[in-house]
Amino acid sequence: MILQFGKNRIEWKTQPTARLIAAPPIRRGYGKPKAGVLPKSPAEALKLFITPNIVDVIITETNHEGERKTVAKNAERLQNNPNAAAAMAWKPLTEVELWGFLGMMIAAGVQKQSDVPLRELLLNPRSDPIYKATMSVTRCEEIRSTMRFDDRSTRAERKQEMGKLAPFKNVFDLFLNNLRGPYEPHTSITLDEQLFGYRGRCPFKQYCGAKPEKFGMKIFWICDSLNGYALIGKVYTGKEGGTVTRDLGAKITKELASVFYNTHRVLTMDNFFTSLPLVEFLAVQKPAVVGTVRNNKPDLPLDFMAPGKRLLYNSQFAFRPTVMLVSYMAKKKKVVNLMSSHHNSIAVDSTDKKKPEIVNYYNKTKIGTDLMDQKVANYTTARATRRWPMALWFNILDIAAANAEIIFHLTHPDDRPGHRRRFLKDLSLELVMPQMKSRFDENPRLPAATLAAMKYFRLEKEVQSHALVGLQAKVDTRVRCYKCSNDNKTMILCQKCHAPVCGVHCRHFCEFCIKTMEFP
Repeated sequence: MILQFGKNRIEWKTQPTARLIAAPPIRRGYGKPKAGVLPKSPAEALKLFITPNIVDVIITETNHEGERKTVAKNAERLQNNPNAAAAMAWKPLTEVELWGFLGMMIAAGVQKQSDVPLRELLLNPRSDPIYKATMSVTRCEEIRSTMRFDDRSTRAERKQEMGKLAPFKNVFDLFLNNLRGPYEPHTSITLDEQLFGYRGRCPFKQYCGAKPEKFGMKIFWICDSLNGYALIGKVYTGKEGGTVTRDLGAKITKELASVFYNTHRVLTMDNFFTSLPLVEFLAVQKPAVVGTVRNNKPDLPLDFMAPGKRLLYNSQFAFRPTVMLVSYMAKKKKVVNLMSSHHNSIAVDSTDKKKPEIVNYYNKTKIGTDLMDQKVANYTTARATRRWPMALWFNILDIAAANAEIIFHLTHPDDRPGHRRRFLKDLSLELVMPQMKSRFDENPRLPAATLAAMKYFRLEKEVQSHALVGLQAKVDTRVRCYKCSNDNKTMILCQKCHAPVCGVHCRHFCEFCIKTMEFP
């Protein structure tokens, strides 16, 4: 048995070592929702991840911010003009309203209209009626501009403890705690990064020229390798306290993989994370590792670092007690090195390229996080915003919808094509309907265009006889006539438009004649 050494004198053998590979236990529950998780509708699936504790935080902090803005606006108006009337009070955000707003954002993402301004979505007569029927443009803009995720008054103190992510950390941690609860992942999981595009001000904005978005927030995710289900993540916030983090890939891997210790799963990752000390450490903790390795790592044997005169599709193997290494000549003058604590064999396939077993396994399981990122990008809810917590919230909402779709279709199998698009459309409609019905019931004087939009969702005013309308066309208190220029009060309402009118601006008919009259 020949020994090989790396630059740092790490010893490798050319033949497999006599070690026992702990095969992952086969469980029926792998790749399925956990027992008792059976959402009856898309909205129930989404609320497995956007739970009431997250909703309560958003509603509470949004209402605090709305009241603060209203007080500041009133003070400014009175300062400029002491006789000016005070601005309207902040209307508290309700849970029904919040879910209606999120449903509108999901609907815009499904229709690829996340970049269309809200005013155009809600005021353009050619837009989908779901927007106009759900909420007024003023209220929608109020919610978007006022939505907050933390207490602004204590943010400076929390930044000392939580770091740069303090304005969003509470909601993000609550969301992470909800990810692994409903689902048992497959044996193979994937660790990779997501660059969520954002070009506004952000204390931890990153640049990556190889990514389509170039600028954005970097989040490291572990996802299911087969369907892209997001399991756990970490936002990369850069240097904390001015100190540079050394061996970043290993630290992130240990932190994220710690929840899978002693589960015998196999973690696939790229060369940013993989190193010999890390793979040997995780082999003891029993998530096995399969990953590519950079050719300049000092742990590699010297013959594995350069192609030299090796033949195309040639493979070389090296072994340690818990790790094996393969060097594969994938292209002319290009060597790919992979390290695995899951394999212990020199087997290659029977194709012309003679790929080793490790290479085939890596190619099959490396796409987990990319699959999740692709789902998020296809129907994203992300809108233009100057506040990075809001941008991060849109990304969280997209990931929650992607996970919800996986859970829902595992519990309700559907072989028809385009199931993800149909799931999101059903989800958005289910979220906005309670808000739409509440608006329809509580506001008797909705604009004609809004009522016309609500008709698409089977919300229409009941048609009453004119005699009954005439008997009911009164109000409990006296209100000002909408036609009079002076302060004339009346208790009579118009039978057609329900506007208050005085005796001068109305006409009287008996109950027998009104039955035969036709109103335009």
